[in-house]
Amino acid sequence: MPEGSARRIFLAVAARFFPVAVLFATVAGSAAAQVASAESPAVLTLETALAEAQQSNRLIKIASQSVLFSNDQILAAKTQRYPQFNVQLSGSGLLTPISITVPKDAFGLVNGSPVPAQDSSITTNPHFSAMSFIQISQPLSQLYSVHLNVELMKVGKTLSQEQLRQQRQEITNSVKEAYYGLLQTQSALDAANENVKALRETDRTTTSYLQQKTVLQYQSTGVKVQLAQAELQVVTLQDTFETQKENLNDLMGRDIRTDFTLSGVPEALPQEQSIELARESAQANRTEIRQAQIKIDQAVYAKRLQKAQYIPEVGIQYLFFSPFTIQGFPSNVNSLGISFKWDIFDWGNKRHLLDEKQRGIEQGQLNLLETRSQVTIDLDNRYRKLREARAGLKVAELGQQAEKEKLEVVMKQYKQKAALLSALQTEQANMAQSAAQYQQALSNFWSARSEFEKALGEN
Repeated sequence: MPEGSARRIFLAVAARFFPVAVLFATVAGSAAAQVASAESPAVLTLETALAEAQQSNRLIKIASQSVLFSNDQILAAKTQRYPQFNVQLSGSGLLTPISITVPKDAFGLVNGSPVPAQDSSITTNPHFSAMSFIQISQPLSQLYSVHLNVELMKVGKTLSQEQLRQQRQEITNSVKEAYYGLLQTQSALDAANENVKALRETDRTTTSYLQQKTVLQYQSTGVKVQLAQAELQVVTLQDTFETQKENLNDLMGRDIRTDFTLSGVPEALPQEQSIELARESAQANRTEIRQAQIKIDQAVYAKRLQKAQYIPEVGIQYLFFSPFTIQGFPSNVNSLGISFKWDIFDWGNKRHLLDEKQRGIEQGQLNLLETRSQVTIDLDNRYRKLREARAGLKVAELGQQAEKEKLEVVMKQYKQKAALLSALQTEQANMAQSAAQYQQALSNFWSARSEFEKALGEN
């Protein structure tokens, strides 16, 4: 009787006499199914891995602090546009008296009488004295330099943002390399499991032939050695696979023990269809080009800021002075005026510094041209390497398929005693060599694809 039918009959009988037990068994079976479903690892796509890494990777979070630093510097530089307040308080006490002798007639005559009329001595008694000094200054002509400095810092912030983008790209490339490495290891692991399965079948058949005394003991032992080596390879690949999963989890900023399974990736990228399309993408996205352009902008603002040094410093200034504990002095002094400062002659210092800034602009422009050229050369090389790797993978795949089909034929012949064990082992060796060539071609392909995507510079 089929197993399914026997189970249904048993449940029907049990339901009649033991309904509670049947209910318990049903609930337990449902709970077990839910547990099994809950324990199954989630499928991790490349897009999900990239999104989680961009959100949670710790290196990206560290790099993002530089953008915040730049923003704080901009806010601090903007405060130079506003009035500057300076308050000074000074307090002191004499340790010894101060005596001043004023000779007779020291200040001349007033209405024919000498001032003072006789020698006089003025003595101050030791006591505490204090004064306050308050100054408020509002820059006027310097506002242009402040504006240029703020704009220069904004360009610096843009550079920090681009460096953050570069860090994001590096994490993206690392995630892709890790994901592609996992795909490669998974492919090798699948091939190794198939090899173990085939060798176990060979071992079972050879053991049967040994009992029939159609093969020798050393031949059977040789098959077992091959099987043990294949099983060792499976264990090694499993360990490698688990280590790679931990590294990918770390890049994604989550618990390294999180289990997952892999999903496939698109076979080809749109940029692979046209090298011109790939060049346009690289020229628009490569961070080296963007940073070179930003550095030119920095050099331009630096030159403008240096040129602004020719402008005289003009500002409004308010002064309040109060010697509030000194007898004989006014209680406070208020003044409002304009301050002016201009370095008329500096021996050509500003001119030389301006020439230096111009050299920086020219150097940046040359660096941009060189960077664009190097990016194009690098992209073209990666494009060709990927094309070669894809063609090599196709050749290796066809070769492996041919060896697999041939091995299946020899295996059937061996089971039917139409082929010797030595012939089967020869074909197994050929199959192992073909599989190794395929795995090497697959490794080359994933490496070439990763390098090509890196050369594109996309986020």
